[in-house]
Amino acid sequence: MKVEKKICVIDDDEIYQMIMKRVIGKADVFAKRQSFYNAQDALESFQNLAHSLPDLILLDINMPGINGWQFIEEMRKKRSGFEKETRIYIVTSSIAQSDYTKAKSYPEVCGFLSKPVDVAQIVNIARTLEEE
Repeated sequence: MKVEKKICVIDDDEIYQMIMKRVIGKADVFAKRQSFYNAQDALESFQNLAHSLPDLILLDINMPGINGWQFIEEMRKKRSGFEKETRIYIVTSSIAQSDYTKAKSYPEVCGFLSKPVDVAQIVNIARTLEEE
């Protein structure tokens, strides 16, 4: 099952980015993949290419510069300029209950995943996108 959807990973950790590239590749369920090492670059790219937003973002919350929460707030401000909604999954190594609670307060956040994300999780997320 391959969905004609695009996935994006926003995470400042190079090793984690390499791992996710392999996991997403092994899952083989997304037509396109992109990644950013910081949220500012992602925001700028999305603003310039609003017509080609990813369908799904796997977002780290602890990053230098703009963190994951600030990224979500900026996406909210720019939402009217985007043609489609993007689903966001928070992906973090944080075990803080406050992060989990905060994630649930954002309607655009569809889930909270602990690192490392595995192939089965990517496949399950793709299935939910396919059902839309």
